[in-house]
Amino acid sequence: MGASEGSADATMGADAVVKAAKKALKREESGSMKIKHLTKSLLEKWDSSGSGSFDKNEVRRCIEESELFVVDGKVVALKKKGGGGVIGDKKRKSSAEKDNGESVKDGSATKEEADRKAAKKAAKRAKKEMKNAGKTTTESATTAAASSSGDDSSIQTWRTQHKIVLRDSRNGEEGATATKSIVSNEDYHPYQTFDAPGCREKILGELISHCTVANAFTRPTPIQAQCWPVLLSCDSKTGRHRDAVGIAETGSGKTLAFSMPALSLMSRERSLANKSGRPPRMLVLAPTRELAMQSQKVLEEFGKVVNLTSTVIYGGVPKPPQKDALRRGVDCIVCTPGRLKDLVNEGVCDLGKVRHLVLDEADRMLDMGFEEDVRYIISMCPAREARQTAMFSATWPAAIQRLAMEFMVEPVCIYVGFESIVGSNGENSIDDALSANKRVAQSVEVIEDRAREQRLSELLKKYASGKRSRDRILVFALYKKEAARLEGTLNRWGYSCASIHGDKTQDARNRALAEFKDGSCPILVATDVAARGLDIPDVEVVLNYTFPLTIEDYVHRIGRTGRAGKSGISHTFFQPGDKSHAGELQQVMRQAGQEVPDELMRFGSTIKKKEHKLYGAHSGPVGGLPMKKAVKITFDSDDE
Repeated sequence: MGASEGSADATMGADAVVKAAKKALKREESGSMKIKHLTKSLLEKWDSSGSGSFDKNEVRRCIEESELFVVDGKVVALKKKGGGGVIGDKKRKSSAEKDNGESVKDGSATKEEADRKAAKKAAKRAKKEMKNAGKTTTESATTAAASSSGDDSSIQTWRTQHKIVLRDSRNGEEGATATKSIVSNEDYHPYQTFDAPGCREKILGELISHCTVANAFTRPTPIQAQCWPVLLSCDSKTGRHRDAVGIAETGSGKTLAFSMPALSLMSRERSLANKSGRPPRMLVLAPTRELAMQSQKVLEEFGKVVNLTSTVIYGGVPKPPQKDALRRGVDCIVCTPGRLKDLVNEGVCDLGKVRHLVLDEADRMLDMGFEEDVRYIISMCPAREARQTAMFSATWPAAIQRLAMEFMVEPVCIYVGFESIVGSNGENSIDDALSANKRVAQSVEVIEDRAREQRLSELLKKYASGKRSRDRILVFALYKKEAARLEGTLNRWGYSCASIHGDKTQDARNRALAEFKDGSCPILVATDVAARGLDIPDVEVVLNYTFPLTIEDYVHRIGRTGRAGKSGISHTFFQPGDKSHAGELQQVMRQAGQEVPDELMRFGSTIKKKEHKLYGAHSGPVGGLPMKKAVKITFDSDDE
């Protein structure tokens, strides 16, 4: 029954009233009215009647006299001049749907505009709900309540909703990973909206305006909302800002998560502003040229708003223009490690004034291929106590965590959006397991090497023909020569295909990436250089022609699809020689709710304990002993 129709009987007892009210609140019936005012009126009416029952007409009158209703998740006012009430509700609802051009149940911007108009009419009787494109009415109400109240329970509800967990290493053992859960620290209350308490006080208004006006951002992303207050929090005794580690999926807004706080803090410190030849105060290290260019684009755009300059430095291009930019003076540098190390050694770049150090895709920056250069560069920066260090990545393997702590001071670790972090009971249950995007349908096929090319042809006929001929498909190879060979093969098959790998010139890589983004070349063959953090929107399918060297790279690869709330498809060729990864791959698939194929399970599910590639089971050199020299192995050199 609808709440407006009362009971089938002439009278309603207390149990019936309560049941009807609860159903109305929980929206257990289609068409039921979620009306806080109605429920309150019904229960008060029962309490005051004293007769044990009251007529269903009185219930109907209570409903008709209530002004604010939520019908099917939409705020509407039923009482209008000249009559009205529940009887005309369906007609009004139908009319509203026609006026809006769509059903009140959809989640479009038209629905939200209707919500706002209706909410204004009832503003004196109800709190204003925060709106966000693509969010449901329930989620908007939760966000608004948490943002306005700021109480611990509301904040925790919001964090649970977005699967956010904060861990603090403060007062822990030296070098230990963050293990203490943060719940009630007001300094870290998330900026769920741009008007949240503390947001406009700590982040420059010009930067917020550029977000909301120039870019039409409606609210910070979860990683931004939680990282900003952490990075902007300041120790009252030392005046030092907190270090942070941000773990979130690719495409979640990590670049602005570290850029907005740093730009705000640097803009307020004007001692070096606009001075010729000034050394950089912000340093962002990235593993690939493409990722460095992507981050530089964001920093340049937002830096101009507050009169701060930035430049990008990477290998594979002439040095003189980069040297000229450094000699003129710059506030922010975004770079790959190899080329920056060369410029530091040549005396062109002074890192002694760096106050904000960022490692983007930190797990790869600290692996075997980059660790030596990263250590050298960080040693040329001020001591860790004299700078703020932030690390961001989509994965955070246990083998890397202890190593990262060498470069940071009691960081806050912010985990966003992983099922393995928030348990089914709502308790924190962080482990070292990798988590893949649940929106990506993972298909793994055990296959012999000689059968891969024929199978690839079959998959491309399925995913790159007919109505899907313009779908963006990312094909991953393991080596540069393999990528070049696949590009030639696909072009011979008649597909429009390009590739990016280390043997390509930078101009060729930029051109291939641009053509893939704009859809003129819908198939891109890439080595893992493209898997790390690149902004490639609307990739529908990822095909792993060769399985990567690590399970972390697998998660990064398939994370190129299923972004921004969309679904995606990944198809992986798994050869018998890859069997050492079978256990980890099964774990990743199960945690993402995917079905594990029987042929993969035949390899067993054992997961070997990971050791750091350089130090094995130990965290690193101790007791002042010299560090063992690393042998740098790369498949895509940044210094070619």
